[in-house]
Amino acid sequence: MRKNLKFQTRLPSPTAQAVGGQVSNLKSSRSGFTLIELMIYLAIVSIMLVSISYLILDIIGGQTKSYAKSEVNQNLRFIANHLNKDIRSAQAIGSLTADTLILTLPGEDITYNFDSGSKNITRQLGGGEAVNLNSNQIEVAGTFIDLSYNSRSKNIEIHLNVNYKNPDNLPDHKASTSADFSVELRGRR
Repeated sequence: MRKNLKFQTRLPSPTAQAVGGQVSNLKSSRSGFTLIELMIYLAIVSIMLVSISYLILDIIGGQTKSYAKSEVNQNLRFIANHLNKDIRSAQAIGSLTADTLILTLPGEDITYNFDSGSKNITRQLGGGEAVNLNSNQIEVAGTFIDLSYNSRSKNIEIHLNVNYKNPDNLPDHKASTSADFSVELRGRR
């Protein structure tokens, strides 16, 4: 019986190098990134970060614009509701100019005034202190017009312009609205 003897010879790998007459097997290690792989990775991450930052800036800008519009509309409704309620319950028009309206009520007079210097509308009850009806972030301008017809009806037309204060003229802070309406005095009978 013959035994098959196998001889194994080891040939040096292509990466083996002869050092000092000896053959040394160096393992090829690829545990790091090449410069090209690193540059591609950085480019992809940079594009993602720039996209996310633009998205965040757009969301913040939308919130600011929405807040400005909401503030303008809320102030317009608040001012219009006060004017409506007071004019309807007034017995007579005490005095009326383009920027001042004095209403005569059973207890005391109510004075509305458009202050063109500070761009506010104020409401003063009797001899009390005048109170701003608009918030500090809002500018208000407007006029009062007497639409009364003979002695039959007493009507007042009001023009209101409400703007969000924007001293830096930023596009996201631009918000304004206007309203024209008339109210009849119903408290007189």
